[in-house]
Amino acid sequence: MTRGREHNWLHVVAEDMAEARAQFVAATERDPADRGLDHATAQAAEAVRGIVKDGPIQRVTEELARLDREAERAERHADRWEQAANRLDAQRAAHRAESDESTAALRQAEEEAARVRAKVAAPLTKQAEQDGATYLARVEAERTASTRLATVGRFGRRKARDEHRAASEQAATIRVHLRDEWDAEPPRTRSALPEWATQVAERRAEADPRVSEANQAVETARTERTTTVDRHRNERLALLASEYGAENARAHQYGMRALNPRRNARDARTRADFLRVESAELRSLPTNVAAKLIETKRAEQERGRQQATERARQLHSPFANDPQRYDPRREGPARGL
Repeated sequence: MTRGREHNWLHVVAEDMAEARAQFVAATERDPADRGLDHATAQAAEAVRGIVKDGPIQRVTEELARLDREAERAERHADRWEQAANRLDAQRAAHRAESDESTAALRQAEEEAARVRAKVAAPLTKQAEQDGATYLARVEAERTASTRLATVGRFGRRKARDEHRAASEQAATIRVHLRDEWDAEPPRTRSALPEWATQVAERRAEADPRVSEANQAVETARTERTTTVDRHRNERLALLASEYGAENARAHQYGMRALNPRRNARDARTRADFLRVESAELRSLPTNVAAKLIETKRAEQERGRQQATERARQLHSPFANDPQRYDPRREGPARGL
């Protein structure tokens, strides 16, 4: 068939008129273009109706493109959160190693200081026990001489007085020695002697240069540990600020907000998977059905937004749920007798 603007020409080769008529009927049924150019144009317009503006094909195509963009964005976010989690984990591991090292250094310094202190205090404790025992013996001798002086007869009083005087002088002398040597009052009883000797020896040992040096090492280790802890806190805050922003990092530091990049990554992956599933569902449907499904979901989303807006309005309006509670247009109670 040859198509023209005003006429279409059908070329038939047949043995007789009946066969030619049959070919003509078959051609008109097979090719609608022989119904004229206007009809063919209408048919073409009908065929492309779905891809014009606001048609179902365009709506489905745009929705699929949006779903793909959102899925790709969610996957990028998931990758970013996973990278952030890896950086935070690496920093945490490095900080833990440094913290363990500083803790071990402090513990070692404290143990060394205790060892040096015990080594220095051991002979001092022994000396203090000896001095204390000597003092208590002199005090006991003075007490015995005093008792003898009080009970001796007239003929032995002079000797007893001399013995008491000598015992008192010896007790006074060693009392002064103890105070000067140990910078403490002497022990009162033998049962208190061990504790007294330990206390004065430890106090005396603190002045020893070896103990002072060991104590200085402890203070240095303690200062380094404090510095390490402060540095770790500042580095953690700086990294969180670079990942989440300064405001969120400060809120996390004060326990006002929990930051969990691993959970954020999982949520982003879940959203990407959901969007991919939704996109696959639309692609599996006929165009008109997919377009109808898109319209239905958009309507549901719009209703959800409107309901959320209404709930928010009611929460912020104290009279939204009780319109009778306050209405400036209502008239007050009638006054009468």
